[in-house]
Formats: sequence, C-alpha cells, structure tokens
Amino acid sequence: TFQKMKKILLVTHHDLSDPGIISSLLHSKYLTCNINYKNLPLLKQSDIKEYAAIIIFGGKMSANSKSRYIKNEYKFLSNAIKLKKTIIGICLGAQIIAKFYGSIIQKSSNKEVEIGYRSTKRISNSIINDRTKFLQFHNEGISINSNMELLSSGNLFNVDAFKIKDNNVYGFQFHPEVTAKMIKNWYGNLKSIDKGTDTINKILKDHKIYHQKNYFWLNKILNKIIN
Repeated sequence: TFQKMKKILLVTHHDLSDPGIISSLLHSKYLTCNINYKNLPLLKQSDIKEYAAIIIFGGKMSANSKSRYIKNEYKFLSNAIKLKKTIIGICLGAQIIAKFYGSIIQKSSNKEVEIGYRSTKRISNSIINDRTKFLQFHNEGISINSNMELLSSGNLFNVDAFKIKDNNVYGFQFHPEVTAKMIKNWYGNLKSIDKGTDTINKILKDHKIYHQKNYFWLNKILNKIIN
C-alpha cells in the first residue's frame, strides 16, 4: 500500500536561503515545502495543521527585531505550538523559540562572537554527542528559561541546545546543516571580523574534519524528533 508521506515545512530567512544537507536528508523520506519567513502570514491554521514538523532556519536578523516580519514569525510560532507541532529551530530559529518561551537573547558581555567549529558541552540528554564539533555562527546567545530542558551548553553562551518541556520542540544554536559553499557565502557577507571569529581557512579545514559526523548526527536526530 502507498504510505502517505509526512510533510515538513522549512522556514527560511533569506531570498536565496539554502537549507544545506537537511534538504537531502529529508528528501527521500518526506515531502518538504520551503517558505520565506515574510510569507508566513499567508499560512492559515488549517495549512499549518498539515505539516508533521516545522524547521526554522538561521538568518542575519535578530530574534529581538521589531520588524513586522519577525513579529509575524512569533505569531506563526504561537499557532504552531498551539497545534502541538514538532518544531526544530536552528540558530536564529532556536533563538526565536527560546525568546518565545522567556529567554533573553543578547550579545556576550565582552562583545565576543562565536564563528567557527566549537565543541558543545553535553548536559543530560543522549541526543547530543560532545565528541564532535559543530559550526557556530552567531553574535547573540540564549539565556536559560524555566520551560527549557538544557541539552548542551556552549563555550560563550549558556544554551547551545535545548528541548521545550512537555513539547516536541527543539532548538540548536549551532549549524549541523552547513556545506562548504554556505560557509564561504556567510563568511563573505560578514560586515566585520569580530573577536571570536576563526579564519575562513580554519573553518573550512574543520568542516572537512567534522562534516561527516555532523551529517550522521543530524540524520539520526531528525528521524528521532520527527518520528
């Protein structure tokens, strides 16, 4: 019998966003649909209901942005949570989820950023393996809130990965989905090289070392969370 494929909604924050290896990982098992965050108000509650899971990607804007698009994104998130949807946030996506639940999103006290491969300190949950390193690419971090079960903490900020208690909602501050091409694009778009930024050569060298481990980890995690 033909089994109905689960539908996954990918929310991106740039006109030419690349979901990286997530697309290829989901492609064979699920139907994926990409939507730009500016178009989220076009989705009705009945549309959101159709998706088995929602993945919210990173972006250059801040989770603290007062733009109407980001405000609409919080409304969309609120609707998806009411519908008990499985939600995964990556980088900005994780920050938006965390802020919705009460976290403060802010720059580090010494204005340092995290750009480069860093280890993540595993807390309690088996889904994070602290023997591998993930790409960090952010200048703001997440504080802990009472709705959150901490899965791993970062070097610069308290929260690197979390699950929302009583919900199948996860946030990952790091980028397990990146390709070398994405790294070059993002690095090329940096306005300034702030303290805490690795050189592009070091990042690409680390990418070669860790990308396969990240791929296997991501594949396992997506299947675990979505199913």
